Amino acid sequence: MCGEIDEQAVIGQDLLEQLRVMARILGVEGVPSNAAPRDLAEAAGRSSYMEQVFREGLGRALGAVARAEEDEAVDALAAQAIALARLAGFLAGQLPPEADLFRATIEALSAGHSEPRDLAAEKQRENDRLHGHSHDHDHDHDHDHGHGRGHHHH
Repeated sequence: MCGEIDEQAVIGQDLLEQLRVMARILGVEGVPSNAAPRDLAEAAGRSSYMEQVFREGLGRALGAVARAEEDEAVDALAAQAIALARLAGFLAGQLPPEADLFRATIEALSAGHSEPRDLAAEKQRENDRLHGHSHDHDHDHDHDHGHGRGHHHH
């Protein structure tokens, strides 16, 4: 590296730190694994089981990415995401098309994709509350936008 900063390693460090923070927020550090699925006939049981599977998978994925070299953390994370998406598709493909699991899987993929942004925004709001300031700069603008409408007499 000869003194110059390896950009991939810096991005990797930031990514690993971000993942550690998220793991703490979600409480997936050292999640006990492989509890038997229970009460799947009820929505609450299914929901609870899906949350468990998500947390176990996230814990495993984050653990693997954390063991990668800093300059390979980004590639490790990308590989995890793509392989797990393939796994989801593979599992969904076991059921007949009328189960419509493919659409549910795609919706879950989409929902999961926006979760990190939502968590980051939530964390920012939490910090702002603790430190007593807001990053909502929208309120600093004067809200006269469009008040000229209807005043033009032709």
